[in-house]
Amino acid sequence: MGSKLRKQALLAAYFGSLTDEDLRLASRYVSGRSFIATDERVLGVSGAILSDVLINLLHLDPAVYRASVIRHGEIGDALRELWRVPSSPSASPLILTDIANAFDHIASTGTFDGKRSHLLKLMAGASTAREAAYITKIILGDLRTGVQDGVLLASIAQAFGRPIADIQRAFLYLGDVGDLAVLARNDHLDQARFKLFHPIQFMLATPQETASDAALAVVNRTFVAEDKLDGIRAQVHKSPGRLAIYTRTMDRTDASFPDVVQQLEQLPGEFLLDGEIVAWRDGQVLPFQHIQRRLGRKNLTARMVKENPAVFIAFDILYRDGSVLMEAPWSVRRTSLDALLAGQPLVRTVTVPVTSEAEIASAFNAARERQNEGLMLKDVASVYSPGKRGQMWFKLKTHLPTFDCVVTAAEFGHGKRRGSLSDYTFAVWDGGEDDTPKLVNLGKAYSGVTDAEIAQLTELFQSISTSNDGRVFQVPPRVVLEIACDQIQRSTRHAGGYALRFPRIKRIRWDKRPADADRLSYVAQVYASSVNFARGAPDLKPARLPDPGLFDSFSS
Repeated sequence: MGSKLRKQALLAAYFGSLTDEDLRLASRYVSGRSFIATDERVLGVSGAILSDVLINLLHLDPAVYRASVIRHGEIGDALRELWRVPSSPSASPLILTDIANAFDHIASTGTFDGKRSHLLKLMAGASTAREAAYITKIILGDLRTGVQDGVLLASIAQAFGRPIADIQRAFLYLGDVGDLAVLARNDHLDQARFKLFHPIQFMLATPQETASDAALAVVNRTFVAEDKLDGIRAQVHKSPGRLAIYTRTMDRTDASFPDVVQQLEQLPGEFLLDGEIVAWRDGQVLPFQHIQRRLGRKNLTARMVKENPAVFIAFDILYRDGSVLMEAPWSVRRTSLDALLAGQPLVRTVTVPVTSEAEIASAFNAARERQNEGLMLKDVASVYSPGKRGQMWFKLKTHLPTFDCVVTAAEFGHGKRRGSLSDYTFAVWDGGEDDTPKLVNLGKAYSGVTDAEIAQLTELFQSISTSNDGRVFQVPPRVVLEIACDQIQRSTRHAGGYALRFPRIKRIRWDKRPADADRLSYVAQVYASSVNFARGAPDLKPARLPDPGLFDSFSS
């Protein structure tokens, strides 16, 4: 039995033994969430507050504590080494409702002392290192048990004998695994109703290398083409009096784009839109750097907004005024989107039907002339499949395709960059279905980032580094870089088995999670393609740096 199936069976047995109240909490905590997905409360607990609590609770030397956290890569794993039963343990064993009550209290106070007091009481109730470690991981949002949504939903289906398709559909509607588990247990999945304000996974597109390849992929089907925009993929949830914008990382980004929020608030009714936030002026998409300057900022000056104007360009609608549209064909969804935007100033994509290589090439060239990234091809009969990359949507970009890579090490540069971590070793994921994926290095890049970005990355990497030799800092998977290159060749220098020729950083993908980075299999596919003229080039020298595993992380 594979590791996923073993985890599924263990969870199913555990879930089946719980009461409704404990089932709701346990399944939520297994998913790594402190609260229901539609609950906008946050614990607001930093690594500094938690570290202060643990050092005092366990009477630890701060230097010993910090060294252990750095060595293990995160606070939770370090506790397995540092934990000792507190001198004043809780009078009764810690139970799920105790954790829930503690989380409620922690979220309700905004003061350091208040959070510290509730945290101290919660952690003092932990009776084992393992218990303390997992509470810590949930608090810091870094559970990383390998139990992703697929395994968790399959566990609920197995525990209560429900069809997995019904489980998946109800989860998509509810967004909370706790409520889902209780409905499944009581055979009430048909009562699930769609709720706004829980981000859903975005539907993805399969890359195509050339217009010719794309033409073969769409043969005998009806497709439309639309420009592939160079911005931030975003999802807009709106009901009367409330609006939220989520990115691919499932994080809110409203505060960075108040002008976009103002535009969207003018639309009537309630809805869920899929689209892209782009920099925009005078009917023209501006370079991505304009958007990048606004990411993560909560206090924008009028000058910042003026110099980096943004709009939301809609290209899909998934829900409108009580009707779920995800299972409707793209053509129906597009009609609904057009009706919503009729007479409104909001921008939407323009689509054109394509059937041949010539039409696809023409549409691609037109998109590039409009300074957009490339082309999207969509089957007009396609339903919206969250989180899936199939044969319904395709994307065509410039050659060679860029790769989304995870930074695994940062090195001090030379010359004016000698005091900054400006050279970045990057990696992609490798691993089979039942294997824990690991990062394998592909190379190092340093060009393409600004001095301001280098300063930002230097501060980040020094703060999260797991080890360093004074020059090279090993870092956990935290930052995604979009890497462009001219060609790819085989190489024994890097654990990934390939080297990118003239790699350069196209941009920092703050909008992507490390888990969203590309796979080694995709690199191999591009390597074997006809546009890669470096096939068969000689191998390079052996690698120097080890490749990090999935669990090399440091929470702070």
